Amino acid sequence: MRILFFSVLFLMLSATGASAKYSLCNKSSYALSAAIGYVDGDRLATRGWWRLRPGQCKVALTEQTSPGRYFVFAEAIPGHKGPLRRWSGHTPLCVESSGFFNLRNQDVCRDDPIRQRKFFDVEVTEAAAGNWQTDFTEANNYTVYSAEVAGVQRLLADIGKDVGRIDGAMGRSTQRALANYRRQKGLTEGTSIDDELIDTLIDEANGREAKLGFFYCNKTDGSVWSAIAQPAEDDAYTSKGWWKLEPGECAKIIKGELQHDHYYVYGAIEEGINERQLVGGDKALCVKAIMFKEGNELSCESRDLDEAMFKRVEIGGSKSATFDFLPEMFVASPTQ
Repeated sequence: MRILFFSVLFLMLSATGASAKYSLCNKSSYALSAAIGYVDGDRLATRGWWRLRPGQCKVALTEQTSPGRYFVFAEAIPGHKGPLRRWSGHTPLCVESSGFFNLRNQDVCRDDPIRQRKFFDVEVTEAAAGNWQTDFTEANNYTVYSAEVAGVQRLLADIGKDVGRIDGAMGRSTQRALANYRRQKGLTEGTSIDDELIDTLIDEANGREAKLGFFYCNKTDGSVWSAIAQPAEDDAYTSKGWWKLEPGECAKIIKGELQHDHYYVYGAIEEGINERQLVGGDKALCVKAIMFKEGNELSCESRDLDEAMFKRVEIGGSKSATFDFLPEMFVASPTQ
């Protein structure tokens, strides 16, 4: 996952006495889900998700923005092709997986990395006079309008339409693809861009992505901590974790069309201070106690990493695959 550029700017209160607020503005070519962290009394709270269409700005906090530190995070919708893009930093805070949330207890995700995101810090100054705006940007440095155009170009490309370059310019290829898509979906004819068009594109892109990828499902009676490894260059492998799966829960581990004919899976069931590992592992790969992404070019020991035995899973040429963790796949409990 690539951390993209972001910028922060502040807006002074106008002479008309407009109410103070904290706004989030999407000046990228991606449709985003955004969240904010802030001090609420004696607690650190998080609030989100706001869907930000390309070129769209929204008010995240209506109360006056006080001088001090805030935390902001955004990630692209899953329907965009390629690795998941995130605008992130180094401060792990709690979020919900979907829907609107307002969390005032950061302990709720202490042992669940799936519910954590790494927010970046924003230092609000007194000169802001209560108003602040954070822009999510790219190296292309789009304006609000060109970000909207670039966003439509990217979404059209995500669903397989030819738009030429994603550059924020309404060229002939973009106009042609846009007009054809509006006609196909029964929208008003022409090349206009509106919320209905963008939302239709987002729904289609997300719908396509939902059917692709590598999924884990926990069909045991315990919590499973899971990791996965996939081929990298020169016969090497990259291992990644952790995903905590509660009984009956499924999660997407790899997004997009699968590119390899096999993967390596790993899981361990929590039982108090003990754990029961997946049996049948045939390849030792690196892991560590916290969230990780590690190659195996160097030994795990030389990097102070632990080793775990991952199990090879063949998927052939499938674009998607699901691996079910079943009770009989794990070492028996000492009490059994």
